[in-house]
Amino acid sequence: MKNLDNPTNQIGMTEEEKKNQIAGLKAAFESGDASEVAQRIIENYTNNFATIQDLINTTAREAKRANEEQWDQAILTARGVRELTNEEKKFYNAAIEVESFDEVLGLMPPTIYERVFEDLATEHPLLSKVNFQTVGATTRWVVRKEGATTAFWGDVTAEIQEMVDNGFATIDMGMYKLSGFLVVAKAMFELGPKWLDRYVRALLSEVVSAEIEDVIVNGTGKQRPIGMLKDLDGAVVSGEYPDKTPIVLVDFTPKTIGEKILAPTTKNGTRRYTGVSLMVNPFDYASKFFAAGAKQKDDGTWTWNNFAVPGLEIIQCPAVPLNRMISGKPKDYFLGAGSNSTLEHTDVLRMIEDQRLYLVRQLINGRPLDNDSFTIFDITNTKFVADPIDTI
Repeated sequence: MKNLDNPTNQIGMTEEEKKNQIAGLKAAFESGDASEVAQRIIENYTNNFATIQDLINTTAREAKRANEEQWDQAILTARGVRELTNEEKKFYNAAIEVESFDEVLGLMPPTIYERVFEDLATEHPLLSKVNFQTVGATTRWVVRKEGATTAFWGDVTAEIQEMVDNGFATIDMGMYKLSGFLVVAKAMFELGPKWLDRYVRALLSEVVSAEIEDVIVNGTGKQRPIGMLKDLDGAVVSGEYPDKTPIVLVDFTPKTIGEKILAPTTKNGTRRYTGVSLMVNPFDYASKFFAAGAKQKDDGTWTWNNFAVPGLEIIQCPAVPLNRMISGKPKDYFLGAGSNSTLEHTDVLRMIEDQRLYLVRQLINGRPLDNDSFTIFDITNTKFVADPIDTI
């Protein structure tokens, strides 16, 4: 019988034990928002316990089958099992030898986290479009100022430095810690380096995917990246950037699309129109954009996403708020991840028998290239289609 005075959650942990876990994790963090991070990690773990267990069981089952049927590399690759670098093999073999990551808590090979981001890009279209780069702890990027003269004619050597200074801007960015977790059961170390790697990458992808996508769109800039929705020229309050004021989009007709969506990408005519991406919430795509792009052919068959706009791409992203649309080019968002990630643990991270919860930290930061990179629209009352059935 359950003790009603000391309720347990879905993995059998009492609320008091959960508080102790959070307190222990909090002590393990040195960042200013340690309590928030600890709370979110514990809640994420408890809420996704079933998914994590299923991933452990599935990986173990497929590894056993692969061994019995002697799968070749082509089959393994199709299952997400990749060839490892020498550094990765050394890292995983060292962990397997002691059946724990405890003895190899130095730096994880950076390629492991790079592959995690590659996996994320496959599952999350927006992440595959942004300008992602591996960088150092401090990031400085030099960007061209739109409309500025950066080349010239004539014998003007004395003016070269001035023209370079006026034509380019330097942006300095520090890096922030993205903290996630890695649950490892003892049985996982029996699967071998390649399958252990597949499990590690799959779980890290599951843990950080929603968070990365969210900060690219909504990041406040306070101890995290600055999102596409933010006004870089707005008043920063307590380290947080304000949202841009959305432009009300009356309709989705060619005239409005040209004037309101396509024209801004030319930077007042200083560059050619080469396409535009519209980032929308999946619900808004289904309830608004889908019908507008559905066309029926003369033979009765249907085609989808038919928008009479050259270079138009619609990207569904759950992080985009409902009734909002972000217009721009995802490559104009810079996302930098540190070349090193760390793997840590404390005694309070052991959640259940034969499993340990490790803390993975990755340095990361990002922001739009400039304040004009993305335009925000209010599509609450936008008229998308006059006739629910259109033919081609």
